[in-house]
Amino acid sequence: MKKIISVFALALICGTISAQMGKFQALYIFNFAKEIGWPKTDEQNEFVITVIGDNGVASELNKLAKTKKVGSRNVVIKEASSINGISKSDIIVLGESRASQIGQLVQLQHNNKSVIVSCKQGQCSSGACIAFEQSGSRLGFEISEQNFKKKNLSVHNKLLQLGKQVD
Repeated sequence: MKKIISVFALALICGTISAQMGKFQALYIFNFAKEIGWPKTDEQNEFVITVIGDNGVASELNKLAKTKKVGSRNVVIKEASSINGISKSDIIVLGESRASQIGQLVQLQHNNKSVIVSCKQGQCSSGACIAFEQSGSRLGFEISEQNFKKKNLSVHNKLLQLGKQVD
């Protein structure tokens, strides 16, 4: 009986940590958006974040989008079930469950200024601009200035200093 209770308690704790990670990732994503040099021509459009394969992050982003903007732009959160057919997006968040599709996503988006944020560590080497990394309960991120340059986007030094730079 103690084993069952222990397993249940562990599952509950892991679920709580996972839910908290989704909240933190959503906050990070909004802060990333503010530290990227977006084209001036986009200032009249909505700021679109598309999430692929991570309903928790999408849910948290939707909550934030009700009260926050990116610059003067209203934020719209879209969810996609696959990497195909993604409409114009400023940021594309690739959930960890879809991380194996990073190469295909980078190929599909190579002509767009969409910033790819992966929820799996190590994906900057595969073309993501930013990849979350988790050490225990601590959340951090890797960032590739080179991948931003390929998109003709600038990234502010503040963001580069906060992340682990990889290229």
